[in-house]
Amino acid sequence: MKYLFTIWFILLAAASWAQNGCFRPVQDGQEVQVICAGKPVFFRDCTANPDPNAVIFYSPGPGAFDPQNYNPDDLLQAEEQTTFSQPGTYTITQVINREDGGGTRTFAQDFEVKAAAAPEFTSQSCASGAVSFTVINTEYDNYTFDFGDGTTRETDGSTTITHTYTTQGSYTVTLTGSYNGGNCQNTYSQSVSALPLLDEENPTQLEKLTVLEQDASGSVQLELSGLVPGYSYTIEQYTGDFRNPYIEIGTIQNLSSSTITYTVENVNTNAGTWYLVRPVDACGRVFINSNIVSGISLNLQTKEEQVQLNWEYSPDFSAFEVYRNGTLVETLPGSASSYTDNEVTCGQVYSYYIVGTGTDPQGDRYTSVSATMNAVVSSTAIPAAPYLLSSFDLNNQVELTLQLPEGEQVNVIALERSINGSTYQRLTQTQQTTYVDVTTTTLQAVCYRATFTNLCENTSPLSNVSCPIILEAEQQTDGSINLSWSAYSGFPNGVGQYTVELLDQDGNVVASYPTTGRTFTDNTLSNELPVLRYRIRATSQSGTEVTYSNLEEIEQNALVYIPSAFTPNGDGLNDVFEIKGKFYSGYTLLVYNRLGNVIYRGTEADAAWDGTQNGREIPAGAYAYEIVLQTSFGTTKRRTGTITLLR
Repeated sequence: MKYLFTIWFILLAAASWAQNGCFRPVQDGQEVQVICAGKPVFFRDCTANPDPNAVIFYSPGPGAFDPQNYNPDDLLQAEEQTTFSQPGTYTITQVINREDGGGTRTFAQDFEVKAAAAPEFTSQSCASGAVSFTVINTEYDNYTFDFGDGTTRETDGSTTITHTYTTQGSYTVTLTGSYNGGNCQNTYSQSVSALPLLDEENPTQLEKLTVLEQDASGSVQLELSGLVPGYSYTIEQYTGDFRNPYIEIGTIQNLSSSTITYTVENVNTNAGTWYLVRPVDACGRVFINSNIVSGISLNLQTKEEQVQLNWEYSPDFSAFEVYRNGTLVETLPGSASSYTDNEVTCGQVYSYYIVGTGTDPQGDRYTSVSATMNAVVSSTAIPAAPYLLSSFDLNNQVELTLQLPEGEQVNVIALERSINGSTYQRLTQTQQTTYVDVTTTTLQAVCYRATFTNLCENTSPLSNVSCPIILEAEQQTDGSINLSWSAYSGFPNGVGQYTVELLDQDGNVVASYPTTGRTFTDNTLSNELPVLRYRIRATSQSGTEVTYSNLEEIEQNALVYIPSAFTPNGDGLNDVFEIKGKFYSGYTLLVYNRLGNVIYRGTEADAAWDGTQNGREIPAGAYAYEIVLQTSFGTTKRRTGTITLLR
């Protein structure tokens, strides 16, 4: 139990009370001059000839001890421990109290209480195994580096030190910080890597250089190999100034691979100049640079349906490739610097880029690609006249097909029409080269012509005049069909052959008859087609072009076979009244008795009449009939007569 019964301040000590104060801090079992915060400490008396009857107390501060104003519970008795939580300067007072009122003496000392923070450091790995170390927090008096390879080094932390490892690899480095006159210290560890040696026989390779944007503030992309993680790499561009031939335009850091594709922004790419890459370690040492590759600066000019390409570069290339819209169009020698593209169409947008290839002195191949540049082709040249073909389709509408001159593309087509020799009038404007004239009336003499405006807004002369064939067909009293038609106008070298074609209902040609003139008589009518569909095919002199006339249809007369009598006696011969024939699509049959009453009604879908009415046989005799036929054209034809029923 702490106690201090009475403190007597005696100015003149008795001869028997001659003890002076002396004490030392003890921490971790050792006497110290500096106290470490956060660790237990006690104070040990060191007075000469100590009085065995004295009781010693310690006031732990931080201020001076006030004997008139203190709390006895705050005092430490003898070697009682305490822990200082905050760093700072503390006044520790030793209070020596002699029992039985023998008097009290005090003795004060100032001690520094210091924090034991982790002594952090940074490291930079340099070439040839060298690693530099810099202490960040320098409050300790002494620092000791354990480099993890069996060696240590002491420092005061004020300067950067360098240690060289003899073997490449990763090491755990531990830094210990300590104060003079105390046992207050702490440690901090981190892993460092010793960089590998650079192989100067096989330096970094700039494999491909691509100008992404050609501009004063453009961008360039580099594809690199042979990189060594741990090193930084500066990207440099040639200036042409002998005082400072290369300037740094970018830096590659924190590599994790030996290859990289890296883009540098905000760089002047308007000139075709050299680029290179240099490895640099963290200590600022620069090593042998990569191969040198030139960028390519491309410029385009448009002329009369031409694109002129000119490019600038610095040596050395062995070949250039010219690409249009992503497709290789020409390969040129490494001395070339221009190309004229004539295979372009007016009004179209084309994109171009140049690929240069070369080989460096070590025999490694490199590639340089220019920025992609666009050109719009223009021209003031008047295009040649187009070629117009007219032909009837199976719906008896005139289909017009305009063939443009080679290499031309249409902006708009203007079609004109003349009916029965009248003045040509505008029919329509279209962007399609095929057009169907749905307003043409068959048997009208009609002709067409056209112009087109190309993508450069230049309008062609008029095309040829194209007049389709007009066919007329008439059935004669003897059943034959007379055909006559107008001449086709429009083939460059005229018509070589007219051919009469007979079509079925699906538009398939079932018969054809070459002719020498423009008339034809069909005497061998089809026994299968209820409707005869004729058209004329005209073939050009070259045999490569065909046009067709309108379609003319002639309905064949219905052929009906009606018996004069029948015998419904069940012998299997003529037992029913049956209608047979062709060239009709259906019929209705009515049979009348002598009073004019209908005793049978049927169609082609019903069973033939068997001579009964409501299931009862009727008497033999002559009966009138009426047949109404439906033709393929949708018309009706009526036949009447008598049929004799025999029993």
